[in-house]
Amino acid sequence: MMTRRPKPTEPERRAMLESLTDVGPSKPVGYLPLYAIRDFVRLSPKAVAADAAARGLAAARFGTKQCRIKSGALYVYHREALAGLLQARADVLDAAGLPRDPDGFVAHIAAVRYEADHPVHAVIKAAFADTF
Repeated sequence: MMTRRPKPTEPERRAMLESLTDVGPSKPVGYLPLYAIRDFVRLSPKAVAADAAARGLAAARFGTKQCRIKSGALYVYHREALAGLLQARADVLDAAGLPRDPDGFVAHIAAVRYEADHPVHAVIKAAFADTF
């Protein structure tokens, strides 16, 4: 018998959404798995992406074939802040073969996981404001 998860409280929903709602100049990138948005936050990924766009942010939804996360994920990012970070760390990105443009970078990190000892990992941590 499958057990149903209890409905999350409003503070729990807000806490989970912070990964996306905190995105801005000081936290260029955030993401949530699609199942978390639907099942825990109880919103549609489309509505969350629309909210991000209304705040001047970019949103990219990746399905299971484009994303290393089993359910797929929604990434929200501040293009200008991310572009600045990527430009500042262009040497590391170029050496690792990662794209320097924000859209390409987000698509790449959605698809590929880097171990903590990989040189590009520090750039990814900075993009997430060290919150993953």
